[in-house]
Amino acid sequence: MQGYMLLALQAHFPALHPETCAIDEEPNSCEAARGWKLTLLYLGLFMFAVGEGCMRACVPSLGGDQFSDSDPKKPQLRSTFLTRLKLANSIGAMIGLAFLVWIENNLGWDIGFMTCALAVLVGLLVAASGCPFYRMQKPSGCGSPLTRTLQVLITSSNQKSAANVDDIELQDTNTQGHVFKSGTNQADETRVLIQMLPIFISCFLVYLPFVLLMTLTIQVGRAMDRGAGAIQIPSAASLIAIPTAFHTLMQPCYDRILTPLLRTATGHQHGATPLQRIGAGSACGIAAACVAALVEARRLNVAEQRGLTTSTGTGVPALSVFWLVIQFFLLSVMDTASFGGLAEFIRSEAPSAMKSIAPAVQSCVAGLAAWSCCAFIHLVNRMTRSGGGGDGGWLDGTDFNRARLDRFFLSLGAFELLALVNYTFWARRYARKLRRVSTVV
Repeated sequence: MQGYMLLALQAHFPALHPETCAIDEEPNSCEAARGWKLTLLYLGLFMFAVGEGCMRACVPSLGGDQFSDSDPKKPQLRSTFLTRLKLANSIGAMIGLAFLVWIENNLGWDIGFMTCALAVLVGLLVAASGCPFYRMQKPSGCGSPLTRTLQVLITSSNQKSAANVDDIELQDTNTQGHVFKSGTNQADETRVLIQMLPIFISCFLVYLPFVLLMTLTIQVGRAMDRGAGAIQIPSAASLIAIPTAFHTLMQPCYDRILTPLLRTATGHQHGATPLQRIGAGSACGIAAACVAALVEARRLNVAEQRGLTTSTGTGVPALSVFWLVIQFFLLSVMDTASFGGLAEFIRSEAPSAMKSIAPAVQSCVAGLAAWSCCAFIHLVNRMTRSGGGGDGGWLDGTDFNRARLDRFFLSLGAFELLALVNYTFWARRYARKLRRVSTVV
Protein backbone atom coordinates (compact mmCIF):
# COMPACT_ATOMS: atom_id res chain seq x y z
CA MET A 1 0.00 0.00 0.00
CA GLN A 2 2.81 2.42 0.84
CA GLY A 3 4.46 1.63 -2.50
CA TYR A 4 1.29 2.59 -4.36
CA MET A 5 1.02 5.79 -2.31
CA LEU A 6 4.59 6.79 -3.19
CA LEU A 7 3.92 6.14 -6.88
CA ALA A 8 0.70 8.16 -6.68
CA LEU A 9 2.61 11.01 -5.01
CA GLN A 10 5.21 11.04 -7.77
CA ALA A 11 2.56 10.86 -10.50
CA HIS A 12 0.60 13.76 -8.97
CA PHE A 13 3.34 16.40 -8.57
CA PRO A 14 4.96 17.60 -11.84
CA ALA A 15 8.12 18.54 -9.96
CA LEU A 16 8.79 14.84 -9.41
CA HIS A 17 8.36 13.96 -13.11
CA PRO A 18 11.27 13.59 -15.55
CA GLU A 19 11.66 16.17 -18.30
CA THR A 20 8.84 16.03 -20.87
CA CYS A 21 9.82 14.65 -24.28
CA ALA A 22 8.32 12.93 -27.32
CA ILE A 23 9.56 9.44 -26.52
CA ASP A 24 7.74 7.78 -29.45
CA GLU A 25 9.15 10.21 -32.03
CA GLU A 26 12.61 11.04 -30.65
CA PRO A 27 13.52 8.48 -27.96
CA ASN A 28 17.22 9.44 -27.96
CA SER A 29 16.43 13.04 -27.00
CA CYS A 30 14.78 12.09 -23.68
CA GLU A 31 16.72 12.63 -20.44
CA ALA A 32 16.59 9.94 -17.78
CA ALA A 33 15.27 10.74 -14.30
CA ARG A 34 17.99 11.44 -11.72
CA GLY A 35 18.43 12.26 -8.06
CA TRP A 36 15.39 12.24 -5.80
CA LYS A 37 13.03 11.61 -8.71
CA LEU A 38 14.68 8.30 -9.50
CA THR A 39 15.15 7.44 -5.81
CA LEU A 40 11.46 7.95 -5.08
CA LEU A 41 10.48 5.81 -8.06
CA TYR A 42 12.78 2.95 -7.03
CA LEU A 43 11.63 3.21 -3.40
CA GLY A 44 7.98 2.92 -4.42
CA LEU A 45 8.68 -0.05 -6.69
CA PHE A 46 10.84 -1.69 -3.99
CA MET A 47 8.13 -1.39 -1.32
CA PHE A 48 5.52 -2.69 -3.75
CA ALA A 49 7.75 -5.68 -4.62
CA VAL A 50 8.37 -6.49 -0.94
CA GLY A 51 4.67 -6.38 -0.12
CA GLU A 52 3.67 -8.41 -3.15
CA GLY A 53 6.37 -11.00 -2.44
CA CYS A 54 5.31 -11.40 1.20
CA MET A 55 1.64 -11.81 0.24
CA ARG A 56 2.38 -14.39 -2.46
CA ALA A 57 4.50 -16.38 -0.01
CA CYS A 58 2.29 -16.16 3.07
CA VAL A 59 -1.33 -16.30 1.87
CA PRO A 60 -1.16 -19.89 0.45
CA SER A 61 0.56 -21.13 3.61
CA LEU A 62 -1.97 -19.37 5.86
CA GLY A 63 -4.84 -20.92 3.93
CA GLY A 64 -3.28 -24.37 4.10
CA ASP A 65 -2.89 -24.08 7.89
CA GLN A 66 -6.66 -23.77 8.30
CA PHE A 67 -7.14 -27.48 7.61
CA SER A 68 -6.54 -30.01 10.35
CA ASP A 69 -3.80 -32.60 9.90
CA SER A 70 -6.17 -35.28 11.23
CA ASP A 71 -8.69 -34.62 8.46
CA PRO A 72 -8.27 -37.26 5.71
CA LYS A 73 -9.65 -34.76 3.20
CA LYS A 74 -6.92 -32.19 3.93
CA PRO A 75 -5.04 -32.65 0.59
CA GLN A 76 -8.27 -32.29 -1.38
CA LEU A 77 -9.41 -29.26 0.65
CA ARG A 78 -6.01 -27.62 0.34
CA SER A 79 -6.00 -28.17 -3.42
CA THR A 80 -9.51 -26.67 -3.64
CA PHE A 81 -8.37 -23.65 -1.63
CA LEU A 82 -5.35 -23.08 -3.87
CA THR A 83 -7.52 -23.39 -6.98
CA ARG A 84 -9.96 -20.81 -5.65
CA LEU A 85 -7.09 -18.56 -4.60
CA LYS A 86 -5.70 -18.62 -8.15
CA LEU A 87 -9.20 -17.98 -9.50
CA ALA A 88 -9.60 -15.00 -7.16
CA ASN A 89 -6.21 -13.62 -8.28
CA SER A 90 -7.21 -13.97 -11.93
CA ILE A 91 -10.58 -12.30 -11.39
CA GLY A 92 -8.88 -9.46 -9.52
CA ALA A 93 -6.43 -9.04 -12.38
CA MET A 94 -9.29 -8.94 -14.90
CA ILE A 95 -11.12 -6.26 -12.92
CA GLY A 96 -7.93 -4.27 -12.56
CA LEU A 97 -7.19 -4.45 -16.27
CA ALA A 98 -10.69 -3.33 -17.20
CA PHE A 99 -11.21 -0.72 -14.47
CA LEU A 100 -7.80 0.64 -13.52
CA VAL A 101 -6.53 0.98 -17.09
CA TRP A 102 -9.58 3.11 -17.86
CA ILE A 103 -8.93 5.26 -14.77
CA GLU A 104 -5.25 5.77 -15.61
CA ASN A 105 -6.00 6.63 -19.25
CA ASN A 106 -8.89 9.01 -18.50
CA LEU A 107 -8.38 10.36 -14.97
CA GLY A 108 -4.60 10.10 -14.55
CA TRP A 109 -1.93 7.82 -13.17
CA ASP A 110 -2.11 9.43 -9.74
CA ILE A 111 -5.79 8.53 -9.37
CA GLY A 112 -5.06 5.02 -10.62
CA PHE A 113 -2.26 4.40 -8.11
CA MET A 114 -4.33 5.86 -5.26
CA THR A 115 -7.22 3.58 -6.22
CA CYS A 116 -4.82 0.62 -5.97
CA ALA A 117 -3.71 1.78 -2.52
CA LEU A 118 -7.33 2.02 -1.34
CA ALA A 119 -8.10 -1.45 -2.72
CA VAL A 120 -5.12 -2.91 -0.85
CA LEU A 121 -6.25 -1.14 2.35
CA VAL A 122 -9.74 -2.63 2.04
CA GLY A 123 -8.28 -6.09 1.46
CA LEU A 124 -6.00 -5.70 4.48
CA LEU A 125 -8.92 -4.74 6.72
CA VAL A 126 -11.00 -7.67 5.49
CA ALA A 127 -8.12 -10.11 6.10
CA ALA A 128 -7.42 -8.63 9.53
CA SER A 129 -11.07 -8.98 10.54
CA GLY A 130 -10.67 -12.75 10.40
CA CYS A 131 -7.68 -12.92 12.77
CA PRO A 132 -9.78 -14.11 15.76
CA PHE A 133 -11.01 -17.06 13.69
CA TYR A 134 -7.78 -18.14 11.97
CA ARG A 135 -6.13 -21.39 12.96
CA MET A 136 -2.49 -20.53 13.66
CA GLN A 137 0.12 -23.28 13.48
CA LYS A 138 3.51 -22.71 15.04
CA PRO A 139 6.49 -23.78 12.92
CA SER A 140 7.84 -27.18 13.87
CA GLY A 141 11.44 -27.49 14.94
CA CYS A 142 13.68 -24.61 15.86
CA GLY A 143 14.31 -21.77 13.51
CA SER A 144 13.83 -21.38 9.80
CA PRO A 145 14.36 -24.40 7.52
CA LEU A 146 16.84 -22.32 5.53
CA THR A 147 18.78 -21.61 8.72
CA ARG A 148 18.97 -25.31 9.51
CA THR A 149 20.13 -26.05 5.97
CA LEU A 150 22.89 -23.47 6.24
CA GLN A 151 23.95 -24.95 9.58
CA VAL A 152 24.33 -28.37 7.99
CA LEU A 153 26.32 -27.02 5.05
CA ILE A 154 28.63 -24.95 7.25
CA THR A 155 29.21 -27.82 9.64
CA SER A 156 29.89 -30.24 6.79
CA SER A 157 32.51 -27.88 5.37
CA ASN A 158 34.20 -27.70 8.79
CA GLN A 159 34.19 -31.44 9.32
CA LYS A 160 36.85 -32.67 6.91
CA SER A 161 36.13 -36.27 7.80
CA ALA A 162 32.51 -36.06 6.56
CA ALA A 163 32.23 -37.38 3.00
CA ASN A 164 28.72 -36.09 2.30
CA VAL A 165 25.69 -34.62 3.94
CA ASP A 166 24.24 -38.03 4.79
CA ASP A 167 27.10 -38.70 7.23
CA ILE A 168 26.83 -35.42 9.11
CA GLU A 169 26.31 -35.65 12.85
CA LEU A 170 26.21 -32.20 14.38
CA GLN A 171 27.12 -31.38 17.92
CA ASP A 172 24.77 -29.66 20.32
CA THR A 173 25.00 -25.90 19.89
CA ASN A 174 23.65 -23.06 21.94
CA THR A 175 22.34 -20.09 19.94
CA GLN A 176 20.93 -17.01 21.69
CA GLY A 177 20.04 -18.98 24.80
CA HIS A 178 18.16 -21.75 22.91
CA VAL A 179 19.64 -25.22 22.93
CA PHE A 180 19.40 -26.48 19.34
CA LYS A 181 20.20 -30.11 18.76
CA SER A 182 20.98 -31.00 15.16
CA GLY A 183 21.16 -34.53 13.87
CA THR A 184 20.00 -36.78 11.11
CA ASN A 185 16.70 -34.87 10.63
CA GLN A 186 18.60 -31.76 9.63
CA ALA A 187 20.89 -33.76 7.38
CA ASP A 188 17.89 -35.44 5.74
CA GLU A 189 16.25 -32.06 5.10
CA THR A 190 19.42 -30.74 3.48
CA ARG A 191 19.91 -33.89 1.41
CA VAL A 192 16.35 -33.66 0.03
CA LEU A 193 16.79 -29.97 -0.73
CA ILE A 194 20.06 -30.60 -2.59
CA GLN A 195 18.36 -33.33 -4.64
CA MET A 196 15.56 -30.89 -5.56
CA LEU A 197 17.97 -28.09 -6.48
CA PRO A 198 18.57 -29.24 -10.12
CA ILE A 199 14.78 -29.25 -10.65
CA PHE A 200 14.57 -25.66 -9.40
CA ILE A 201 17.40 -24.53 -11.69
CA SER A 202 15.84 -26.36 -14.63
CA CYS A 203 12.48 -24.67 -13.94
CA PHE A 204 14.28 -21.32 -13.93
CA LEU A 205 15.59 -22.05 -17.44
CA VAL A 206 12.14 -23.27 -18.55
CA TYR A 207 10.41 -20.14 -17.28
CA LEU A 208 12.79 -17.55 -18.75
CA PRO A 209 11.41 -17.77 -22.33
CA PHE A 210 7.87 -17.57 -20.94
CA VAL A 211 8.53 -14.15 -19.39
CA LEU A 212 10.06 -12.81 -22.60
CA LEU A 213 7.34 -14.27 -24.82
CA MET A 214 4.53 -12.85 -22.69
CA THR A 215 6.15 -9.42 -22.36
CA LEU A 216 7.09 -9.02 -26.03
CA THR A 217 3.75 -10.36 -27.26
CA ILE A 218 2.01 -7.63 -25.29
CA GLN A 219 4.46 -5.00 -26.51
CA VAL A 220 4.17 -5.99 -30.16
CA GLY A 221 0.43 -5.40 -29.84
CA ARG A 222 1.25 -1.68 -30.00
CA ALA A 223 2.17 -2.14 -33.68
CA MET A 224 -1.01 -4.08 -34.53
CA ASP A 225 -4.61 -3.17 -35.22
CA ARG A 226 -6.40 -3.41 -31.86
CA GLY A 227 -9.90 -3.11 -33.31
CA ALA A 228 -12.28 -5.73 -34.70
CA GLY A 229 -15.65 -4.30 -35.61
CA ALA A 230 -17.30 -2.98 -32.46
CA ILE A 231 -14.54 -4.44 -30.26
CA GLN A 232 -11.73 -1.99 -29.53
CA ILE A 233 -8.88 -2.71 -27.12
CA PRO A 234 -7.97 0.64 -25.53
CA SER A 235 -4.21 0.09 -25.13
CA ALA A 236 -1.52 -2.53 -25.55
CA ALA A 237 -1.32 -2.93 -21.77
CA SER A 238 -4.90 -4.22 -21.80
CA LEU A 239 -3.83 -7.21 -23.90
CA ILE A 240 -2.77 -8.96 -20.71
CA ALA A 241 -6.51 -9.45 -20.17
CA ILE A 242 -6.49 -12.16 -22.88
CA PRO A 243 -4.04 -14.58 -21.16
CA THR A 244 -5.59 -13.68 -17.80
CA ALA A 245 -9.02 -14.73 -19.08
CA PHE A 246 -7.54 -17.98 -20.41
CA HIS A 247 -5.86 -18.60 -17.07
CA THR A 248 -9.11 -17.92 -15.20
CA LEU A 249 -10.97 -20.54 -17.24
CA MET A 250 -8.13 -23.02 -17.50
CA GLN A 251 -7.64 -23.90 -13.83
CA PRO A 252 -11.26 -25.03 -13.23
CA CYS A 253 -11.28 -26.86 -16.58
CA TYR A 254 -8.08 -28.69 -15.63
CA ASP A 255 -9.43 -29.72 -12.23
CA ARG A 256 -12.96 -30.64 -13.36
CA ILE A 257 -12.42 -32.07 -16.85
CA LEU A 258 -8.81 -32.87 -17.71
CA THR A 259 -7.76 -34.34 -14.35
CA PRO A 260 -10.50 -37.05 -14.30
CA LEU A 261 -9.64 -38.00 -17.88
CA LEU A 262 -5.91 -38.22 -17.13
CA ARG A 263 -6.64 -40.10 -13.89
CA THR A 264 -8.49 -42.76 -15.88
CA ALA A 265 -5.60 -43.05 -18.35
CA THR A 266 -2.64 -42.89 -15.97
CA GLY A 267 -4.06 -44.05 -12.64
CA HIS A 268 -2.38 -41.12 -10.88
CA GLN A 269 -4.45 -39.36 -8.22
CA HIS A 270 -3.91 -35.92 -9.81
CA GLY A 271 -3.95 -37.15 -13.41
CA ALA A 272 -0.26 -36.48 -13.95
CA THR A 273 2.75 -36.19 -11.70
CA PRO A 274 4.08 -32.70 -10.93
CA LEU A 275 7.21 -33.39 -12.96
CA GLN A 276 5.11 -34.45 -15.95
CA ARG A 277 3.04 -31.25 -15.69
CA ILE A 278 6.20 -29.13 -15.77
CA GLY A 279 7.45 -30.96 -18.86
CA ALA A 280 4.08 -30.60 -20.62
CA GLY A 281 4.10 -26.87 -19.88
CA SER A 282 7.58 -26.52 -21.36
CA ALA A 283 6.41 -28.29 -24.54
CA CYS A 284 3.58 -25.74 -24.80
CA GLY A 285 6.21 -23.01 -24.43
CA ILE A 286 8.08 -24.35 -27.47
CA ALA A 287 4.85 -24.39 -29.47
CA ALA A 288 4.05 -20.83 -28.33
CA ALA A 289 7.48 -19.58 -29.46
CA CYS A 290 7.05 -21.19 -32.89
CA VAL A 291 3.55 -19.73 -33.32
CA ALA A 292 4.83 -16.31 -32.19
CA ALA A 293 7.61 -16.45 -34.79
CA LEU A 294 5.15 -17.32 -37.57
CA VAL A 295 2.71 -14.57 -36.57
CA GLU A 296 5.51 -12.02 -36.30
CA ALA A 297 6.89 -12.99 -39.72
CA ARG A 298 3.41 -12.49 -41.16
CA ARG A 299 3.06 -9.13 -39.38
CA LEU A 300 6.42 -7.89 -40.69
CA ASN A 301 5.48 -8.96 -44.20
CA VAL A 302 2.23 -6.96 -44.05
CA ALA A 303 4.07 -4.00 -42.50
CA GLU A 304 6.61 -4.04 -45.33
CA GLN A 305 3.84 -4.11 -47.93
CA ARG A 306 2.26 -1.04 -46.32
CA GLY A 307 5.55 0.85 -46.08
CA LEU A 308 5.77 0.75 -42.29
CA THR A 309 9.31 -0.64 -42.11
CA THR A 310 10.99 2.55 -43.37
CA SER A 311 11.74 5.59 -41.27
CA THR A 312 9.31 7.70 -43.32
CA GLY A 313 6.63 5.07 -43.77
CA THR A 314 3.10 5.82 -42.66
CA GLY A 315 -0.07 3.80 -42.69
CA VAL A 316 -2.51 1.85 -40.60
CA PRO A 317 -1.12 -0.74 -38.15
CA ALA A 318 -0.28 -4.09 -39.72
CA LEU A 319 -2.36 -7.16 -38.93
CA SER A 320 -5.07 -7.63 -36.31
CA VAL A 321 -4.06 -8.04 -32.69
CA PHE A 322 -6.31 -11.09 -32.42
CA TRP A 323 -3.66 -13.09 -34.30
CA LEU A 324 -1.91 -13.20 -30.92
CA VAL A 325 -4.70 -15.22 -29.28
CA ILE A 326 -3.16 -18.63 -30.10
CA GLN A 327 0.20 -17.88 -28.51
CA PHE A 328 -1.54 -16.28 -25.54
CA PHE A 329 -3.51 -19.52 -25.09
CA LEU A 330 -0.38 -21.68 -25.27
CA LEU A 331 1.44 -19.43 -22.82
CA SER A 332 -1.51 -19.66 -20.41
CA VAL A 333 -1.37 -23.46 -20.62
CA MET A 334 2.36 -23.30 -19.94
CA ASP A 335 1.85 -21.06 -16.92
CA THR A 336 -0.90 -23.26 -15.47
CA ALA A 337 0.91 -26.54 -16.08
CA SER A 338 4.54 -25.66 -15.33
CA PHE A 339 4.16 -23.46 -12.30
CA GLY A 340 1.21 -25.38 -10.95
CA GLY A 341 3.37 -28.47 -11.29
CA LEU A 342 6.33 -26.79 -9.58
CA ALA A 343 4.18 -25.75 -6.61
CA GLU A 344 2.74 -29.27 -6.32
CA PHE A 345 6.24 -30.77 -6.63
CA ILE A 346 7.53 -28.68 -3.73
CA ARG A 347 4.53 -29.46 -1.54
CA SER A 348 4.74 -33.20 -2.19
CA GLU A 349 8.52 -33.73 -2.10
CA ALA A 350 9.89 -31.16 0.33
CA PRO A 351 10.37 -32.06 4.01
CA SER A 352 7.38 -31.20 6.19
CA ALA A 353 9.24 -28.31 7.84
CA MET A 354 9.93 -26.77 4.42
CA LYS A 355 6.47 -27.06 2.88
CA SER A 356 5.52 -23.64 4.21
CA ILE A 357 8.15 -21.92 2.05
CA ALA A 358 6.94 -23.60 -1.18
CA PRO A 359 5.20 -20.43 -2.49
CA ALA A 360 8.30 -18.39 -1.68
CA VAL A 361 10.53 -20.79 -3.65
CA GLN A 362 8.11 -20.68 -6.58
CA SER A 363 8.05 -16.86 -6.58
CA CYS A 364 11.85 -16.79 -6.26
CA VAL A 365 12.27 -18.95 -9.38
CA ALA A 366 9.86 -16.73 -11.34
CA GLY A 367 11.55 -13.56 -10.07
CA LEU A 368 15.03 -14.73 -11.01
CA ALA A 369 13.79 -15.65 -14.49
CA ALA A 370 12.21 -12.22 -14.95
CA TRP A 371 15.32 -10.49 -13.64
CA SER A 372 17.53 -12.45 -16.07
CA CYS A 373 15.49 -11.39 -19.12
CA CYS A 374 17.36 -8.09 -19.46
CA ALA A 375 20.70 -9.89 -19.57
CA PHE A 376 19.33 -12.34 -22.14
CA ILE A 377 18.08 -9.53 -24.42
CA HIS A 378 21.37 -7.66 -24.05
CA LEU A 379 23.31 -10.81 -24.98
CA VAL A 380 21.16 -11.50 -28.06
CA ASN A 381 21.42 -7.88 -29.20
CA ARG A 382 25.18 -7.91 -28.78
CA MET A 383 25.59 -11.15 -30.72
CA THR A 384 23.30 -10.11 -33.59
CA ARG A 385 24.73 -6.59 -33.74
CA SER A 386 28.32 -7.74 -34.10
CA GLY A 387 27.42 -10.19 -36.85
CA GLY A 388 25.12 -7.93 -38.81
CA GLY A 389 27.58 -5.80 -40.72
CA GLY A 390 27.06 -2.74 -38.56
CA ASP A 391 23.27 -3.07 -38.45
CA GLY A 392 21.40 -2.95 -35.18
CA GLY A 393 20.54 -6.00 -33.12
CA TRP A 394 17.29 -7.88 -33.39
CA LEU A 395 15.69 -5.85 -30.60
CA ASP A 396 17.44 -2.49 -30.97
CA GLY A 397 15.25 0.62 -31.03
CA THR A 398 11.59 1.14 -30.12
CA ASP A 399 10.03 0.47 -33.53
CA PHE A 400 8.95 -3.17 -33.77
CA ASN A 401 8.38 -2.76 -37.51
CA ARG A 402 12.15 -2.51 -37.96
CA ALA A 403 13.08 -5.14 -35.36
CA ARG A 404 13.50 -8.86 -36.00
CA LEU A 405 11.22 -10.31 -33.35
CA ASP A 406 10.51 -13.32 -35.56
CA ARG A 407 14.14 -14.44 -35.29
CA PHE A 408 14.19 -13.67 -31.59
CA PHE A 409 11.08 -15.78 -31.02
CA LEU A 410 12.72 -18.66 -32.88
CA SER A 411 15.78 -18.33 -30.65
CA LEU A 412 13.48 -18.47 -27.62
CA GLY A 413 11.95 -21.64 -29.00
CA ALA A 414 15.41 -23.18 -29.40
CA PHE A 415 16.34 -22.09 -25.87
CA GLU A 416 13.12 -23.60 -24.50
CA LEU A 417 13.85 -26.86 -26.32
CA LEU A 418 17.31 -27.06 -24.73
CA ALA A 419 15.77 -26.20 -21.36
CA LEU A 420 13.23 -29.02 -21.80
CA VAL A 421 15.98 -31.53 -22.66
CA ASN A 422 17.94 -30.43 -19.58
CA TYR A 423 14.82 -30.61 -17.41
CA THR A 424 13.91 -34.07 -18.71
CA PHE A 425 17.37 -35.37 -17.79
CA TRP A 426 17.16 -34.12 -14.20
CA ALA A 427 13.50 -35.08 -13.77
CA ARG A 428 14.17 -38.67 -14.89
CA ARG A 429 17.20 -38.85 -12.61
CA TYR A 430 15.17 -37.56 -9.66
CA ALA A 431 12.33 -40.02 -10.39
CA ARG A 432 14.79 -42.94 -10.54
CA LYS A 433 16.28 -41.96 -7.17
CA LEU A 434 12.78 -41.71 -5.72
CA ARG A 435 11.87 -45.19 -6.98
CA ARG A 436 15.09 -46.65 -5.53
CA VAL A 437 14.37 -45.10 -2.14
CA SER A 438 10.76 -46.35 -2.11
CA THR A 439 11.99 -49.85 -3.08
CA VAL A 440 14.47 -49.91 -0.20
CA VAL A 441 11.85 -48.69 2.25
